[in-house]
Amino acid sequence: MDDKTLRQIEGYLEELDESKGYPADFNAFISEINKLINIPIRTNIDGKISAEAYTLSYLLSRPGRNELGYDFESIDPYVDGLTQPENLETYINSLTQFIEDASIETESTASTGDTYKVQVIGNFDTVSSIQNSITEWNTKATEEQSFTVDSPKVTGIYTPPTRTTDPETGQTRFSSYEYYSGPNMAINESNQYIDPETGGLKKDSEGNVLRPVFRAGAASSLFEGLSQEAIFEIQKELIDLGLDPSQYAFNPGVIDFSATNGEIDFVARLMTQANDANAMFPTLNLIDKDSDNLMGMLRPFLDYKKTTDINTNAFIESLSDEFAGEIVPPTEAEIKSIVDKKFASRGLYATANDYGKYATIFSNLKKDAATRQAEIEKNKPSLGDVIGLSKTFSQGATAGGMYTYPGFGITTPTAEETRKQLGKPLLQPIDPVFELGKIIDNIEAGRIDASQEIVGRQAAAAEFKRNFMVFEENF
Repeated sequence: MDDKTLRQIEGYLEELDESKGYPADFNAFISEINKLINIPIRTNIDGKISAEAYTLSYLLSRPGRNELGYDFESIDPYVDGLTQPENLETYINSLTQFIEDASIETESTASTGDTYKVQVIGNFDTVSSIQNSITEWNTKATEEQSFTVDSPKVTGIYTPPTRTTDPETGQTRFSSYEYYSGPNMAINESNQYIDPETGGLKKDSEGNVLRPVFRAGAASSLFEGLSQEAIFEIQKELIDLGLDPSQYAFNPGVIDFSATNGEIDFVARLMTQANDANAMFPTLNLIDKDSDNLMGMLRPFLDYKKTTDINTNAFIESLSDEFAGEIVPPTEAEIKSIVDKKFASRGLYATANDYGKYATIFSNLKKDAATRQAEIEKNKPSLGDVIGLSKTFSQGATAGGMYTYPGFGITTPTAEETRKQLGKPLLQPIDPVFELGKIIDNIEAGRIDASQEIVGRQAAAAEFKRNFMVFEENF
């Protein structure tokens, strides 16, 4: 097999586009392809070497030694896979295996009774190129018509993707009936991930077809036979990964297999993500297929998710911190009202300069108050935080915990202990109006003292006048 074969096949595909005479079914299409594939065979008779190419179609007709000159039995195990394959992948696998086996030199009896050494030769990489060319051609649009994986030029080249209808939205989505898979990853009835545009199978770097690993129902199997301590440790890890225990009837060390939105549903989502992520990024090896338990198989994806979650949360937190102090600036009327009240209570009258000066100060105080409020919200420990810091009796916790069962129990930290371990101190909110008053007391201390002195003098003068008037009346 050589590049000439590939050019002949690509030429045949172009002719089909021009004539629009696409074969009615896949087997008819493969029959034509077999006529275009040349298989070079080298023979060696007592050191005399010769080579001749035959079409694959001819070899599949099983010519006898009288026609071919010798017995050629290497193709016999692959006749069905090369003439009536289930799809293109089956055909390519059969062709590849045939060439690999036939490339090993074997002895064969000639029609003359001599012993031949027979061997297939050529560039085996052409097989992969043939598959790629047919796959891309089958859904490639012509000038007059568009084609898709659901409406290809030749049906049967690939198993079509499995689709279901969402009962709530009515939207069509991909799905597997046997494995966990998301609605947006194209998968066919053979549980193989496919390219939704060409229908071609997705493969890893070694050429293996990518399939989901975790079967539907594996999420509940993950917890079967585990002790309460082991279940509680998994619950803590799931909470760390995003499970919200406040959204269902959380019970430490116990799994409700009939509950919704609990541990089993969450693990099912993780397994779905792991299956699909492993198909999207096969080089990351996100599933340990060699592990003897489901948690071990899922472990690489969990570690990957934790890393990505940390980076994502750090980015979101940085954005939140950056915009936490954003506020709507106070209006001139709001500034005037607040400053007038603060000045009046201190015996002062505000000027235009005072309004301008304290407008900036009050605006900054409001920003500080908004930032502080964001910090207060961020520092509130969640139920998940408390559970994450809880300990089982076997970990050294003392009896009398919040949850206790025969032989099992946990103790939870106090609010103060939780804040200390998490580094989330209890903060006081900032009252910008009150803080503005303190700043005015500091900045305007001289004016306030002078005002108070004037008020004191006025009070003394009034008192003198009142006493004098009393004196005159008595005199």
